Amino acid sequence: MTDLKMKTNENSIKKFTKNGTDFFLCQKSEWTLNDVGLSNSELENYHTIKSQSRRIEFLGIRLIKNICFPKHEITYLKNGKPVLENSSKHISISHSKNFMAFAMAESEIGIDIEECNERILKVKDRFLNETEKSFFNLNSIVELTMAWCVKEALFKLNRNDGLDFKTDLIIMNWDKASTINAKMLEDSKWKEVKLHVEKIGNLVLCFNFD
Repeated sequence: MTDLKMKTNENSIKKFTKNGTDFFLCQKSEWTLNDVGLSNSELENYHTIKSQSRRIEFLGIRLIKNICFPKHEITYLKNGKPVLENSSKHISISHSKNFMAFAMAESEIGIDIEECNERILKVKDRFLNETEKSFFNLNSIVELTMAWCVKEALFKLNRNDGLDFKTDLIIMNWDKASTINAKMLEDSKWKEVKLHVEKIGNLVLCFNFD
């Protein structure tokens, strides 16, 4: 995605397609209700949100969604997975401190974005098992952020809840290329998954593909 250039002061929504999946990425802004057309039920949901940062995320994702599906609402399954109401399209949503992403595909999709931060060095033992640690430079903020993104993308792809990141979401191998092979435990069965991972500026993006 070398053609995707982001500026720290840019709030426009960027769209790109990769491996058959449409992505929308934008920097968070101080959106208000006047900026986004919400349905009555969306408006009701909005007013139940107490946190201002969560309200901004809610509005931003609906702003992106309205570009393609203004008549469809986003609802959530019991495990928190977002779905596009009355549509065959599959979606996934991700937030970082300053950015948000929306993915749309014909098949089930899990996406994650993370901003590189040295805090990842302190929590690596919480999500990487001993075998996985051998794949990554444990002193590299970028590589550990990539590993975390893979686990989060798998978590969002999975239909189950209560997943253990170290035992139920497994990175099988990585040769420092953009593709990571993994597997996840879903409905008591192991499912192999290919994921694309890359760094864009200070962001790491990860998503699954067939």
